[in-house]
Amino acid sequence: MNMYPDIATSYGADLIVCENQFEASYYYHEMRGQCLQKLKEISKLVDEFEFDFSPDSLKIIELLYYDVEDQQSFSFFNLTKEEFECCLGIYLGEVVVRNIEKARWVVREYSLDSSKFLMGIEKGKFALMLPYGYREHKERYPHFRFTLYRDFLQFKNRN
Repeated sequence: MNMYPDIATSYGADLIVCENQFEASYYYHEMRGQCLQKLKEISKLVDEFEFDFSPDSLKIIELLYYDVEDQQSFSFFNLTKEEFECCLGIYLGEVVVRNIEKARWVVREYSLDSSKFLMGIEKGKFALMLPYGYREHKERYPHFRFTLYRDFLQFKNRN
């Protein structure tokens, strides 16, 4: 048994399986709508979070994530940690496509398995795939770093 798992294979293990591009696009469209609705509800409970798709709102939602993660209180918003992390990715994507010219949502076939698909945002040749949002965000970045805002700026500064 290989003690070093194939990263590409493990990344694709949880991707959605669809019969075609249309089905995958529909699935991800619905998922985005559900996540945005959840974030809209959160904004009603958290005065500091303006659900306005502004770049600065990325800082607030990420800071809120760190606070909720530290307190292990995702259930306060009727979400799991994984659902909140997915919402972070969806919100970043919406902020990017609403504020940056030529940025758009994309759904792509996974290169290692033609029955699996992933979603992300792209501008020109630059893409950020977000099928899971920001999975294990706190584990990857133990300290708050404006990660979502920095990812937004990367898109803004690309030609």
